[in-house]
Amino acid sequence: MPRPQPADLWAELNDRQKIYLTAIYNADQNAEANHKGSAFDWGSGPPASEWRWQTFSIKAPREIAGRTAIQYELASKDEHDQGAGSSLAALRRRALIEVTEDYVETLLGPVPRVRVKLTTLGRATARAGLGHTAPTSPPRGLLSEWLWSNLVRLYRAGPDGMPSVSPRGTPYEERAPSEKARLFLERMDRKEGKFIEQRRVQNGEPYESRMHPGHMITPTEPRVFLTDAGRAHYERHLRCYAELYPDIEAPVPDQLPEDAHLGLESHKVHKPRGLLARPPYLLLVALVWADVNNHLWIRNEFHQAGGTNKTMADALAALPAGITHPRNVTRSATAPGKLLTFRGGPLAAETVVSPWLDPWRRTREGDLTILHLTDAGRAHYADHLETYRGLYDDVEAPDAPQEWRTVPAAP
Repeated sequence: MPRPQPADLWAELNDRQKIYLTAIYNADQNAEANHKGSAFDWGSGPPASEWRWQTFSIKAPREIAGRTAIQYELASKDEHDQGAGSSLAALRRRALIEVTEDYVETLLGPVPRVRVKLTTLGRATARAGLGHTAPTSPPRGLLSEWLWSNLVRLYRAGPDGMPSVSPRGTPYEERAPSEKARLFLERMDRKEGKFIEQRRVQNGEPYESRMHPGHMITPTEPRVFLTDAGRAHYERHLRCYAELYPDIEAPVPDQLPEDAHLGLESHKVHKPRGLLARPPYLLLVALVWADVNNHLWIRNEFHQAGGTNKTMADALAALPAGITHPRNVTRSATAPGKLLTFRGGPLAAETVVSPWLDPWRRTREGDLTILHLTDAGRAHYADHLETYRGLYDDVEAPDAPQEWRTVPAAP
């Protein structure tokens, strides 16, 4: 049976269902914009599987609970709560949304709450109906459109760079990168190094100080320059950016380097069958680091706190090395499951920590578990390490101990 197309699904909806789907889509896009904006706070933040859930309604008197953002939009379209359940059910049957109910604390105590989340198909259907296009995400290692436009201006400026501060009225093409753009281009860790640098340069002839006769003052001004790493990145990926952001006019040098990419095709990761995608691989590497270093957070925490209880120390020592909070490694909510249910055999296992071994109880609800490597996971890592390093060359992966290669891999 052919897969339904988003445009066809939109055409099947009645007017009321389209209004509901649009309101949920708008809430979803606002949440996405807020999430991207908070990236400047340097926090890891919750995964998309959490922040994409939007509150549809709170089943409490309006003077207590108010209206949600989705309800405000529905009211602006003269749509009210009557029949909301049937509209949500219709969207849910078509796999355009997910719906869940829980409780939230109010002045009246806990009251029921309805939350909704767009599916990937639902997002595509709303975009098809509203004429929106999905935002273009640059491949890993490439810059956003905003940062690329800043890099282009610096490249165009040449070896003299640009003044750090642009006077009011300066045309955009001649405007220096903003402070925030400079922060991302200069201070964020990149494998190639810093893309820009800032330094003061002479700006005029030296003159004698009036307050200190005989003392010469050399006028200077702060300027921004493209580094060798920034120039190399520009020339190597120029054709890639031309595909990504065709509206940005970037100067083309007379000769591109031999390793210059031909286009975005160079950034596609052709993962061989049977290997892990990036998020579960990041988690696998973190488990390997923990395993080879015999590292376990709660064990280290106990010793750093000066724990002397021998029974507890022995029980902690008996636990496997591993990770207690996988989301500190990758925000992917599905990555642990990929390792636990790997087709060739589990690459990782979970061990539940007894509550009496975990007096800290900091960041979770329910039991604390340790995710740790299995023998199959060690063998898989050792057998495919070089291939993984080629696929994800920006990930620092440790060498596999020689004895891991003697562990028989799962069939």
